[in-house]
Amino acid sequence: MDREITHIRKRIIENILAKQDDSFRWGFSEKQARERPKYLYYSPNFKSTLWTLLLLADIEAPGDLPQAKPSLQLITERFYAPEHGVFRLPGMSHFPIPCLNGNMIYLHHYFGASNSGVLNETIAFFAAYQRFDDGDFKTPKTYPYCSNTSCYGKHTCYWGVIKLFKGISFIPKSQRTQEAQQLIEKCIEFALRHEVCFSSHKQDAFLHRDIGRLTFPNFYKSDFLEILWLLAREEVRDRKMSRSLELLQSRMKDGGTWELEKPMNIIVPIGRKDCANAFITERATGVLDYYKR
Repeated sequence: MDREITHIRKRIIENILAKQDDSFRWGFSEKQARERPKYLYYSPNFKSTLWTLLLLADIEAPGDLPQAKPSLQLITERFYAPEHGVFRLPGMSHFPIPCLNGNMIYLHHYFGASNSGVLNETIAFFAAYQRFDDGDFKTPKTYPYCSNTSCYGKHTCYWGVIKLFKGISFIPKSQRTQEAQQLIEKCIEFALRHEVCFSSHKQDAFLHRDIGRLTFPNFYKSDFLEILWLLAREEVRDRKMSRSLELLQSRMKDGGTWELEKPMNIIVPIGRKDCANAFITERATGVLDYYKR
């Protein structure tokens, strides 16, 4: 298995890098850049520079990959708003966006390009303002939520919480500020309140239909496996994880593999739907091995 996934990983990385242009971009379209300049490097969904960097990180490309750093610098300059101390799309659409910020923290630390000043400002912002509501919040029109009901509606967007969790999880514990540690603890508490992937109001229902389908890579919507993987990274052991761990065990196929249940429209394929997937299997095996110890 180790030799097989090493070969698959190497081949996919080569295919991804072959699609990078001379300006260190992926999925760039002059026409789309003119028509939708606000979404430069963010769109097209799952094929642009942002998403392709996330794909490289999720498949565990080398952290010192030379082609990644200029691409990361490109999107950092595009998305970072020093006047707010966070990453955002130009304008105030969906401001503030926790999933974008969590993903940017993740990328900076994964690829060893961490700008401590910028990232500490970002973490401080979300430590102060990130909400963890469970159906009882009325979104104000004032700053910093700016009528953003997508991320801060009655129930806080679960994906945003998990992406902040993911980003901070890739900061070594010895390097985390007190605000970072407090924020990740709140994210973990919110995940456990939902028993990883279940509704806190309807016990037998998934929190969202997509969360129960094994997906790879995990761009902004997480599946239950990614959340379990992050909890294992943080060495969390809690009885509230039991149902999701049983669910993961139940999805194992003969031969100890797991299938890709929801494919993504990404820049290069990483596996076919309803077929054994090396990356999902690697992650699932690691999670179950950890919790069997």
